[in-house]
Amino acid sequence: MKEVYDALLELQDLDREIAKARRRVTEVEAELATAVKPVTDLEKEVAALRTDLEETRSKVKKLERAAETKRDRLRQYEERMNRVRNAREEAAVQTEVDLVRKAAETDETEALGMMEQTTRKELKASELDGRLEAVRKEIAPQETELTQKRDEAAAVLADLQDRRTARISQLEPTAREAYTRAMGGKKGQVVAALTKDGACGNCYSMLPLQKQSEVRAATKIVRCEFCGVILHPGDAAA
Repeated sequence: MKEVYDALLELQDLDREIAKARRRVTEVEAELATAVKPVTDLEKEVAALRTDLEETRSKVKKLERAAETKRDRLRQYEERMNRVRNAREEAAVQTEVDLVRKAAETDETEALGMMEQTTRKELKASELDGRLEAVRKEIAPQETELTQKRDEAAAVLADLQDRRTARISQLEPTAREAYTRAMGGKKGQVVAALTKDGACGNCYSMLPLQKQSEVRAATKIVRCEFCGVILHPGDAAA
């Protein structure tokens, strides 16, 4: 039974190391995210501006096509003007000509305004690209260093998790199940020694004499009925 207790204690130590390694990965990832934030913020700004720029260009093309369509209609009305037979028809066609011409001019004016916006946005995008490149170069050394630290921390974590997988697979089923149940919801302490006076080494609650005897006998796995940890005899075996 001593070998089982030793295996459980070793597994508990591994779980504590894993928790520590996981915190280290999280910390380095947070440092890395903070370090590259100026770059990610600029990248988002550039992406948003590029999207807006494409939308503006699309609007310009749409307005140009609309204006061209109206110009075509205007030419048709002007040709009709040459074929009118009386003043009434001429007035009606002239009204249509004026309306279409005004609509075409409106589209063209709006398109010109959009083209000016496009030029300004292109200049701003070019400026942001330059800033982005400069910031990338500035933080590159720190990013490389933190990325390496993150990868190293992740490698340590992966190694510990592999060791844990191997270790827990070597446990006999009853011990494995007891450990899995005992660790549910707990932080760090899954296995604890029985104190010399018969208390749980985790919550320090006094165990009934029958439970104390079972732990000291070390013939089966016993859990504290108060906090749920697995108890081993430790020095109390004497």
